[in-house]
Amino acid sequence: MKPIKLIATVLLRIVLISAALVLFFSLMAGMYYKSSPRRIKTAIVDEDHSPLSRSIAHNIRASEYFDVTGQPVDYLELQKQLDEGVVDVGVVIPHDAYRDVLNHRNVRVLAVLNGTANPIVPKMSLMMLNKIVMTLSTQLSMKIRVEDLGTVPNVRHAKKPLLMVSERVFYAPGFSMESSMLPAFMGLAMQIVSMLIVLFALMSNLNLVKAKLGYIRQARQLPLKAIIPPFFISWIIVSSGISIAFFTTMRLFHVPFTEHTMWEVVGIISVFVMAMESISYFLTLNIHNGAILAGLITLIVMPAFMYSGFLIPQEQMAPVPDMIGSWFPLRYYLKALYPVFNHHQSLHFVRPQLNVLFLYIAGFLTLSVISIIIGQMERHYRRKKSIKVTNEVNIEEEKA
Repeated sequence: MKPIKLIATVLLRIVLISAALVLFFSLMAGMYYKSSPRRIKTAIVDEDHSPLSRSIAHNIRASEYFDVTGQPVDYLELQKQLDEGVVDVGVVIPHDAYRDVLNHRNVRVLAVLNGTANPIVPKMSLMMLNKIVMTLSTQLSMKIRVEDLGTVPNVRHAKKPLLMVSERVFYAPGFSMESSMLPAFMGLAMQIVSMLIVLFALMSNLNLVKAKLGYIRQARQLPLKAIIPPFFISWIIVSSGISIAFFTTMRLFHVPFTEHTMWEVVGIISVFVMAMESISYFLTLNIHNGAILAGLITLIVMPAFMYSGFLIPQEQMAPVPDMIGSWFPLRYYLKALYPVFNHHQSLHFVRPQLNVLFLYIAGFLTLSVISIIIGQMERHYRRKKSIKVTNEVNIEEEKA
């Protein structure tokens, strides 16, 4: 019955950790999701009904930023549609616009914006409308026919620059370029969860055993069956939970990955979690003061994140912060993750970074084993001392 209960407990904790981390990771991913609006609900009031106004309307419709859903007959009807939330942007082309342009008089196209919409919607609308109008104005100055504005290519007067810049980000089309920091924010959560779960498991066992055996003071003095299983159970729970949350978040935000890449990333996450757990495990075995442990975890987690090299580029760091960042596993986890997850490299390519993580694991587990040996010796000594004191008390009571 106990194995079934243990398996059920492990599965429940994996589900709870996964759910919590999916929420956290999604919030982080949302920060870097491309928020440029597309297909903004737009209405055009054409008061001029001229070739020029038809060219302006055509170019607005041709833009991917605008979705022309209506053509109100006048400004009052446009205002009503804005008030009712039918549209977020209105464009008013004034009377006699074409005649004024032919007579070299300035014409202002009115942009009516919904001030209660998401602030980026009116901002983007105004910016793109200005671009369209400026382009048409430039073409008019080149003596291009009004009917051809923005539609028919002109070989004498190029409507586009000869050199242009296009964007292609090797991560996910829906994310901005700063999204390369997204795994770093995820790594921050991974560090905290990895360190706290094993800490809670050991401290829980310590409190239970201390209630029965008063002579035990530190986690390293616990019986082996109360020390060793929590490390591996916590590692399984956290690695599984983080991996599920990581790929669920990537799936939600349509970040592409292959099945082969998925399992290699799971391997990197598992090694990183074990590296962080080994540090927390060693600290928890030797420190029983919860406040001190919390302070130490903070001292490990925050500098590791700040100096990982992805919040601030490593090349821009001063020597001391760069050196501090190199002390923590997070930097090597991220260096291993990016080539494998973003660029689909094999684990062989990131072997140097994984080797550093294995060194962390080996070093702190060795220290933990030494601590456990010392703790077992202390436990046997304290147990004998406790038995001796108890016997002396019993003898005194019998004499009395």
